[in-house]
Amino acid sequence: MTLNTEWIQQQLQNIIQAPFTIVPWCSEMMAEGQTADSVIPDRSFIRDSKLYFPFRAAVGELAAFMVEARHLTDRERQLVEALLGNMEQVWQNGAQLSMNPIYSEEERMNRFGQWLIQQAANLDNEEEAPDELQLHDSLSACMVPILLHGEGTQEGGIAFPQLHRLLASYFGGEVLLVPLDKQSWLIMAKKELLLGADDERDKDTETKDADFTESLEEVLTAFSLGLYELIANEWVGVFHLAVSKPFIPSRNLSKELNMLWETIHLGKIFHVTEHIHFSWELHLERLLNRIPKEQRILFLEQLMKSSVILKDSETVATLDIFFQLDCNVSETAKRLYVHRNTLIYRLDKIKQETGLDVRTFNDAVLVKLYLLLYKVTKRK
Repeated sequence: MTLNTEWIQQQLQNIIQAPFTIVPWCSEMMAEGQTADSVIPDRSFIRDSKLYFPFRAAVGELAAFMVEARHLTDRERQLVEALLGNMEQVWQNGAQLSMNPIYSEEERMNRFGQWLIQQAANLDNEEEAPDELQLHDSLSACMVPILLHGEGTQEGGIAFPQLHRLLASYFGGEVLLVPLDKQSWLIMAKKELLLGADDERDKDTETKDADFTESLEEVLTAFSLGLYELIANEWVGVFHLAVSKPFIPSRNLSKELNMLWETIHLGKIFHVTEHIHFSWELHLERLLNRIPKEQRILFLEQLMKSSVILKDSETVATLDIFFQLDCNVSETAKRLYVHRNTLIYRLDKIKQETGLDVRTFNDAVLVKLYLLLYKVTKRK
């Protein structure tokens, strides 16, 4: 067995920003009073202004990472010693080293993404993530899933290291960034990074009241808006975010991924001006999308007959805001920057044309269904 020493050397150089050299072990490198048998791989020492970090390059073979002592602070020296100490523990369990190859973070996440796509395509054969990817602990934590999907050809897009650093900075902690294809990434961050470790939302779901559920959705919405603005500064072209509520990825991760894909799809059909889509806001759209096309067309024809007013862009925009604000006339007028009487005139005109008064519950439901079904039918 051998270690991937060149990869470790590269990582040390990236972290410390100083050149490390791999040197074979020899007696001149030993500290005073030290013998080859007494060398402890997680203990460094300085000799002739050089700092040596011994390690086991192979069974029965010692080597060292060498660097100018002036380049490292005491804390950085301790961190490197701790890293090599962990490597020594791996050596003591030699079989584990041979079974778990060392991947870079990007390669590990690429492999995970390929595996996840295969799982999402075959939900009848769910498996656990391969042990060699060493993701068991991460996938056992409660995490918030976000799907990032770009439109069109993404030339000059964000590279993995750049996007990973951006996300880690925004979330304030470690984030799983999983490439799915050239334009899609699955982002998963621990719930605590968004909601806080002692948040009331951690209570048992059976004892939650509605206020906590609403607060959770509000926090996720605000956090997603900030994330979208952050990525928009770096992303080339149009992109969408699909967001779902916290879950434990080791359970039904592939189903959750399919839900996020569907959320993107429905959001682009029903809410064409929006680029952030929340899975909990699309229940009605998800149901209507499953109605056969023939029945959708029949419903539209029976409801509107010869009227075309609900195909007018200004009318549709007015109704979208009206329904979004729970059919509140005053608030809708403010949002549209029109006089209240102007809005009432528009609603009365809709009633005259269709016979439906959207200020009443039953008629509002019918018109809402019509608008949603018209969108999905028109685009298919």
